[in-house]
Amino acid sequence: MSDDLKAKVLDGFRQKSMGDKKMFYIREVVRWFPDEDRQAIQTVVKELLDDEVLRYWSSGSSTYLMLAEFFPKE
Repeated sequence: MSDDLKAKVLDGFRQKSMGDKKMFYIREVVRWFPDEDRQAIQTVVKELLDDEVLRYWSSGSSTYLMLAEFFPKE
């Protein structure tokens, strides 16, 4: 199930990132999948962060998740 959920979350990021918005709060990601367990989604997001598919971005006061391909170059 983890691989299926991981694919769904990754597809969700790709679909939602097609517009102007590229950064999302974890609570937004959880809301994309109302039928899934919140903890399972958080675990999958952590795995995607560990695999460097997703990255954290912080404004100093807020922390967002985004696809690594959209992460600002330093």
